[in-house]
Amino acid sequence: MLFQSLIASFLLASAANAAVAIGYQDRSDGSRRNLAWLVGTDACAAEYLSTVPASPCGQVFETGGYQGLTLEGCGGSLYLAQNDNFNANCNADTSYSKSCNSGVVHKTYQC
Repeated sequence: MLFQSLIASFLLASAANAAVAIGYQDRSDGSRRNLAWLVGTDACAAEYLSTVPASPCGQVFETGGYQGLTLEGCGGSLYLAQNDNFNANCNADTSYSKSCNSGVVHKTYQC
């Protein structure tokens, strides 16, 4: 049990050091998807959060081996949580776009 607690603490601390990108993709069918991916990994393989107009907040996802992640604070200050615990604040960041087979992925926040 102690070992599991140590592993969980390590993973939570590790996730705090890894940046998660939040963004969207306009698809050829006219829909827009909210996405998340670990910075430095392929945005074309991003995790699906929701289809606009549905909120991306509160949707549990995993990326880069980090599980139990949720985007929180929609309508205010965005932040990333892991297993219901604060992980990182999210800051506006539109410095990245990538063309993928299903449409261009645009980064809007980095947490």
